[in-house]
Amino acid sequence: VWTQEELMARGSQVYAANCQACHQANGQGVKGAFPGLDGSKVVASKADQIAILLNGKGAMPAWKQLSDVELAAVSTYTKNSWSNKHGMVQPAEFTAARK
Repeated sequence: VWTQEELMARGSQVYAANCQACHQANGQGVKGAFPGLDGSKVVASKADQIAILLNGKGAMPAWKQLSDVELAAVSTYTKNSWSNKHGMVQPAEFTAARK
């Protein structure tokens, strides 16, 4: 079990390396191509976000190659960045979703 602070710190790095190019540093995305994550209903929904991170959707690839810790970290980071305040996700939730 990780703390929110630990997941946020790690998630910031995962986001910068894997997500920022499309969703932008400010979480606003690129209009018409990549949706914004700031204020996103998908980010607010734990189940929807886990499913999209593991399976991809549209132009977004599946990120199954990332560890459960990395996925939980980036999920928690996006759930609590910008105007989002949606709690956290533990690595065990990604482990369970992979099965």
